[in-house]
Amino acid sequence: MIAATVGEETVSAAEVEERLTTLYAGPLAARLPHPGSPEGRNLRRWLVQLMTMERVVAQECDLGGEAVPVALPVALRTGGVVAAVLATPAGRALFERVHADVPPEEVRGYYDRNRDRHPGRFEEESPRIEAHLVHARREALFARWLEARHREKVTLMPGYEHPGDPRQPDATHRH
Repeated sequence: MIAATVGEETVSAAEVEERLTTLYAGPLAARLPHPGSPEGRNLRRWLVQLMTMERVVAQECDLGGEAVPVALPVALRTGGVVAAVLATPAGRALFERVHADVPPEEVRGYYDRNRDRHPGRFEEESPRIEAHLVHARREALFARWLEARHREKVTLMPGYEHPGDPRQPDATHRH
């Protein structure tokens, strides 16, 4: 049985169950939801999201030295599955290919708005501020690029939909 496809590659339901078994046997098992509950089924769906993101990253790393095609101007912090992927060696390797610049006026604006966090003179504080802003922008670019590649390459099978998909029966966020 197939849980998802990533390009030409498949993620089997057995692989998903194996990862779940590892989670339920791990140190955080007592904090995990019962597998048969709606939350447990959504944990399975979240895990499929992670596993398919990992496959996308692995496939992109196989492209060799090609640059990651990211070019977005807005920086937003990452979270969830993207943050988990950034914790993998392949995710970090792809992240290292992402480059971003921050205009000097953004650094100055950040300094002016955050004087409580940066009490020193601008000349002393600006290198740290710029490094922080560049890193945040790189994370956002990576997250947006990875999510776009995931949408392009991944097909989720019934029962393995995204946990937030309102069409799946265990979705808790409704309008």
